[in-house]
Amino acid sequence: MLAYTYVEKGRFELLEKPKPVLQDERDAIVKVTLASICSSDLHIKHGSVPRAVPGITVGHEMVGVVEQVGAAVTTVKPGDRVTVNVETFCGECYFCRHGWVNNCTDPNGGWALGCRIDGGQAEYVRVPYADQGLNKIPDAVSDRQALFV
Repeated sequence: MLAYTYVEKGRFELLEKPKPVLQDERDAIVKVTLASICSSDLHIKHGSVPRAVPGITVGHEMVGVVEQVGAAVTTVKPGDRVTVNVETFCGECYFCRHGWVNNCTDPNGGWALGCRIDGGQAEYVRVPYADQGLNKIPDAVSDRQALFV
């Protein structure tokens, strides 16, 4: 699949990468139908996000269709149109329990998508903690409308 990838400070490239796979029973794989560029992506490009991992697919603002879910996912199913939360979070650590999900201590939590794990400027994205990170899009709402929410 094609993925917009952070190569090094000042350089992104459109690269061919493997399609993501489920890594945890709480993951989902989403076929990305529309994504936007966040200023955070630009901060990565300019080298001002030291936690950003070279080789990572950028992007953490997207919508799409659920293609596959792990065994523990209960809120979405394949075929559902969804928004992908900007931040992934475990829901169990101290910060998540207090509503500060951006500080989630899990390696796949907080601002992980498009920074420390592959994000959504790609054809597909793996979303950790799908039950917390995906929201169904009502039929009357277009992908474009949902993306800008």
